[in-house]
Amino acid sequence: MSHYILKFVGILALSAVIAVAAIFRDAFRSGEDPSDDGPRALIADFIGSCVGIALLIWSFTIQGRSLQWTLRGIAVLTVVACSLASSHFANTTEVPETPDREPTGFKNHTTSLNLED
Repeated sequence: MSHYILKFVGILALSAVIAVAAIFRDAFRSGEDPSDDGPRALIADFIGSCVGIALLIWSFTIQGRSLQWTLRGIAVLTVVACSLASSHFANTTEVPETPDREPTGFKNHTTSLNLED
């Protein structure tokens, strides 16, 4: 039983290392910071790469050709879907451009100065 758990943990660790290496390789190649597109885009890219690589590695450890190719297809779809989500999140702003209300800077108005007279 512990053999299966160790295999699962090893696959997850290896896929995370490969996903980080892929993100850094792309960053070194393009010369840009990977988080320039925003944290949501970076997280979507990492999760997609990590899950896709884990499914790909796992497909080589199981028996049955149809299940192997099914897992490989799901891995490709996962990477493509998360890459699309990453590109969508890269075009959005992280902070709203207009605040809901005007900030005052003070919780109570006893210390504020009235300069409108």
